[in-house]
Amino acid sequence: MIGKRLSFLFLLAMFTMKGQEPFDMASDTLTDLGYDVLFDRIKSAAKGSRKQGGYLHAYLAKAKVEDNLGELVQGYKNYLHRSVGRTKLAYADSMVLTSKKAGKPDLIGAAYLTKGIVFYNSKTYKEALENYLLADQYLAGTTNAYLQHKLKYNIALVKYYTEHYDEALDLLRSCRSYFQENSVPGYLNTLLLQGRCHQQMKNYGLSRSVNRLGLMEGERLGYPDLTLYFLQSEGINHTMEGNYLLALAHLDSSLHLIRARGNDFANEVLSEFYLGKSHWELGHREKAVEYFKKVDASFTNRGYMKAELLSAYPYLTEYYSSSKNQELRLQYLKKHIEAINFMRSQSQYLDDKIKDGYDLKGIQREKQYMERILWIKERREHIGIAIGLFLILLFIMQAYRYQRARKIYRKRFEAIINGQNPQPKKPKVKNNFPSQKLEISKEKIDMVLANLEDFEKKRKFLDKKMSARKLAVILEVNNKYLSLIITHYKGKHVMEYINDLRVDHIIAQMKQDRKLAHYSNRSLTEEAGFNSERTFTKAFKSRVGITPIFFMERLEAEQNVG
Repeated sequence: MIGKRLSFLFLLAMFTMKGQEPFDMASDTLTDLGYDVLFDRIKSAAKGSRKQGGYLHAYLAKAKVEDNLGELVQGYKNYLHRSVGRTKLAYADSMVLTSKKAGKPDLIGAAYLTKGIVFYNSKTYKEALENYLLADQYLAGTTNAYLQHKLKYNIALVKYYTEHYDEALDLLRSCRSYFQENSVPGYLNTLLLQGRCHQQMKNYGLSRSVNRLGLMEGERLGYPDLTLYFLQSEGINHTMEGNYLLALAHLDSSLHLIRARGNDFANEVLSEFYLGKSHWELGHREKAVEYFKKVDASFTNRGYMKAELLSAYPYLTEYYSSSKNQELRLQYLKKHIEAINFMRSQSQYLDDKIKDGYDLKGIQREKQYMERILWIKERREHIGIAIGLFLILLFIMQAYRYQRARKIYRKRFEAIINGQNPQPKKPKVKNNFPSQKLEISKEKIDMVLANLEDFEKKRKFLDKKMSARKLAVILEVNNKYLSLIITHYKGKHVMEYINDLRVDHIIAQMKQDRKLAHYSNRSLTEEAGFNSERTFTKAFKSRVGITPIFFMERLEAEQNVG
């Protein structure tokens, strides 16, 4: 079932992602890369390009072949964030189905949360909330603080939409403390929503204070793209306080930037409404009406309406009443009633659903927590002793394991320094091609082996762009022959062979020049020819059985002793 969905979604994505064409690099070559490498390349490739499409497909195909459900979920998520329209929802559905097959609560909760966000961004709030509540069912029992706070933030958005601003602020206080330490985008978005809540509660001083903080933090933390929304929020504050000329300056500049970014109609219409209101108060009635008509068009064409936008209709009816156009006056009166009824039904549904599905559950969870605390207090003597003994035993075991691991690491380190380069135990490459059955001419094998010797001697493996495909081109042999020869004569896969050469090289360099022990992990990564610190650390430990950090610490310690 998942296999069929994978094929369908890939074809669908190829038609929906802008400018996407089939990628000409062999998919089996790309799937030799690690997930982290593929993910880095997806992020760095031009949006909607053939290369990005190839990396997206390779990530998903690799996860499917390896039956790695966690990475398969990530593969669908990679596509989702680079898709548009209904395709996003198709990938969200696939994430949910695959996560359920994996059976991990935090994975299922994250999938439902992502699906809810897709609905929220398309302003279909009912479906968004239903998925948030499903996410809460799975995340409530996990220890994944990031996902739990991300869900809190999205519930706060619903609270904001239903005008429960004080309740939204309660959730946002917890989110702000957590995201400030763990997620820059989460932190800035939380600040923005806090400012909007204070704004709607007419706490303009608090709103302005939060907006100023958001502007400063966005610049300091290197996220200037989000600052335009703080600028927009300041424009709204000025409108609501009667500073209409200042409001126009802030709103015009932020609206221009919002339109340039694209795909953010909700903030477009929000700016247009307050621009209309400012122009109206300045006496620019015709210009104001054009902006108010855009609010109506958003409701008519997209079914999008918020409580603060409803007052566009009284302005429209007043304008056409004064201009003696009774037909348009009646038309906008009807639209006003329609919008009120829409908001009433929408808000009531969300309000009831969130009270029963989230707030009540939160109270019940708190009640259960307090009951558990009281139960523990009643039996604290016996439980305290049991826990104390358990912690002591756990500490002894952890200390033993730690010392044992350090001892093993030290032995491996000393062996490496003495030139023995011990290998940790790991599965050997399965070799189904003994020398007499390679079906490759001896001349070709000898040529490849000679070229490999030259490749090692000239340290061409330090090229950061070196891959199995590039090595095959250098050695003038096809990918299949190269893989067979290296597997047979070197006992490893092509990328493992290249990475082992890199690790051996950097170890030799560190043994020769102990100053390298003071390098950062990032600098060593580059010195060894790796693109990713994660790949470097993994390859280093796979090669010698210890981490590069431990190796450098020991080198530095010996140097200090000496």
